[in-house]
Amino acid sequence: MNLLPQWTEKADKRGLDPLGMQNSGVLLYQSLLPGISNVTLRMRYYGYYCWISETYARRGATSDFEAWRNWVRRAEALYALVSARAGETGVGGIEWANRRLAAAGRVIDFEAAASTDPAQERYLRQSLGVFGGAYYSQMAEMNLFTENRHGIQVATKDLGRRAASLFADAIGPDLARLLRQKITDAKVSLRELDRLQPIAPSEIPEESEERTFYETLLFARSGDEGKTGPSRAASLGLILETAYAHEEWPGPDQVRWHLFDPPEQALPLRLETQRLAWEAYQCQDMMQVACAALLGWGIAIINAEPQGRSLAEIRADVVAHLERLEDPDPNSSWRVLRLGVDSQSFAYADAWDQLTGARGAAADKAVSALRLIAALHQRLLDRPDLAGAAAQGLPDRGVAHSLRTEISWLEGREGESIVPLIADYMIERVIRRHSHVAMQKLRRQRDYTFLYEQREGRFVYLAAYQPVATTPRLASAIQFLADIHLLDDDGLTPHGLAARDAGQ
Repeated sequence: MNLLPQWTEKADKRGLDPLGMQNSGVLLYQSLLPGISNVTLRMRYYGYYCWISETYARRGATSDFEAWRNWVRRAEALYALVSARAGETGVGGIEWANRRLAAAGRVIDFEAAASTDPAQERYLRQSLGVFGGAYYSQMAEMNLFTENRHGIQVATKDLGRRAASLFADAIGPDLARLLRQKITDAKVSLRELDRLQPIAPSEIPEESEERTFYETLLFARSGDEGKTGPSRAASLGLILETAYAHEEWPGPDQVRWHLFDPPEQALPLRLETQRLAWEAYQCQDMMQVACAALLGWGIAIINAEPQGRSLAEIRADVVAHLERLEDPDPNSSWRVLRLGVDSQSFAYADAWDQLTGARGAAADKAVSALRLIAALHQRLLDRPDLAGAAAQGLPDRGVAHSLRTEISWLEGREGESIVPLIADYMIERVIRRHSHVAMQKLRRQRDYTFLYEQREGRFVYLAAYQPVATTPRLASAIQFLADIHLLDDDGLTPHGLAARDAGQ
């Protein structure tokens, strides 16, 4: 008799944070780059949305939320068309806009695409577009936007209106009138799209008050951008330091690894404190990737038999594999293993590449993961400054799991032989934990994220899992700095050098 639940509808979301460890890193990086997110892709949207709000208010706005939503969606659809025509990226609805341009005649009517009617080919499905889905929360963080008593988002009286005014000044009154009219009409010709190109994301004038305003806003120099502004400013300053050191446009991974080790030349205290927080984040992300590799090994063990494996059988497989190894010595303790690691010269980047890459046997990756965990453990013991940053930014108890919770568990038993220690870790901290995390997501979010199911005392394979790093907003932050002319392909521009000097 099959007593398993019979699903009438099941939305599979395989392996979303399968061990409940990613969220600790996410919360840390959110505090390091507030006001920017992974889906706020271009800086100029901040000024454009403020202008949209002010223009809506001045044209006789009502308290009807539907009218406001219609205005925002039309403005976004038009921005996508202008940006697609100009060859821009990072704009909401750009794929729709490219299709419309490819099939367009001389005039594009985008009224239906900007509607919320699901029967239409909409530029975006989100009710309030990319404004509601991505930008509003971050602009509110920067004190550019707030909600009025009718629930309509409005530009703030000070910073928001200033941003709107500077955007209007940058494009000029004639273009501002055309832009307002095209949003109202929801129709635009190809010639008008070409005329509107100066509103595109990359068209912020290099020598303009608009550009200076964005820089002042990002680096929290005016003092009224909110309490989190200094943290964002310090992180952006560290990106500039990376570009300065490498003399090129830095990628997110390049920034991660540049900030991972203390620099030869000391940074100002404010930047060094922030760099330590980024180093702690990188250690946390490596820990969750290493634990995910152990999960991948557990799944491979489960998948080796069609009927699945019991906990006792999984543990026996782990023990048998570890006992066959020469390195690490199966007779050594966890303490001996971590003390045998040079925590500064350990090849962290190589281990990261191996664990996040698609190639390699799950068991081999698991052994590399154990060495990486030992190196991270020793690094925190060798570096009180790093341990302090981790203690400030990561939890060490409760329902959340992190670098600190895992090291604490290992430290409590580090005198034991690594074979039974790691076997217990695999059962308690990996196999059982995934089942618990997936069940909590099913109960609370109705998301089905089980990678294996328990049936009659056996764990049965459902899907594999590849370790995934978190994405700490760096790509967006780097693009913002390029949008305001602080970065180019050669690294820092004259404006970038000036901004770096201002942060010293």
